[in-house]
Amino acid sequence: MPSLSPRTIAEAIEASRHRLRSVSRTPWLDARLLAQYVTGLDASAVVAYGETSIDARRRTRLFELVERRAGGEPVAYIIGHKSFCGLEIAVDRRALVPRPETEELVLACVDDWGGQGPAIAEIGTGSGAIACALAHLIPRAQITASDVSAETLELAAHNVTELGFSEQVTLVHGSLFMQFPDDARFDVIIANLPYVGTDNLDELQDGVRDYEPAEALMAGSDGLDVYRPLVMQAPDRLRSGGALYFECAPHNADSLRALVAAAFAHAQTEIKKDAAGLERMVISRSARTS
Repeated sequence: MPSLSPRTIAEAIEASRHRLRSVSRTPWLDARLLAQYVTGLDASAVVAYGETSIDARRRTRLFELVERRAGGEPVAYIIGHKSFCGLEIAVDRRALVPRPETEELVLACVDDWGGQGPAIAEIGTGSGAIACALAHLIPRAQITASDVSAETLELAAHNVTELGFSEQVTLVHGSLFMQFPDDARFDVIIANLPYVGTDNLDELQDGVRDYEPAEALMAGSDGLDVYRPLVMQAPDRLRSGGALYFECAPHNADSLRALVAAAFAHAQTEIKKDAAGLERMVISRSARTS
């Protein structure tokens, strides 16, 4: 880290960016977010007041956090939250950091169901980011969200409560649909389950592999060990005219699409690319029967 010579917020951000430029894909953004956290300023204020002096205590604290980021720790874990679909989601090492491609999964669902009042099942809720975002963007939706980890559900419960979605979101502790009522049926089943295959470990960045929970990432050699039982159970849980929204990896999108198409022979099942042009979603929409 550079010496503690920067005197202004802007100079401290620049020094931080310089430190992170060889270890982060987004060094300026990381530096700015850490500066916001340390100074208590929002995104616009940290720029507007860039020429304001930064005291030695905050400067030292900022550089300490920059070193943590340089070691690979995700910024969201350092500052304790992540922006997701217009919400600030509390995050820590109990759950994955919400990602931009998952926002796209949510928005694909909102495009189909916005303005309606669907019953939604989210499987593997993690931090609760998807459930909270859907409650926020589809105000009439009722969401049941499950997770196999009790500790992770505590984090999801915090977000649901703090963001004011307790009347829309019900949390369930259990694997897949295990603890759902036997007669529960849904218009939407959405999931961002573990989908990294052990054959694809080299694709993970060091910070992801070293800091984020492996059980939320890894799912067998091809990354579909958790999706297979979900796809098998889904036909008994999806209402006529319902839809599935699954996040996946580019390397297993074709295989997941084939699994879903076999289970829902009369549905329209497609692979959808994310903003980066990568095959990240499998979406299946079934026809309504009388």
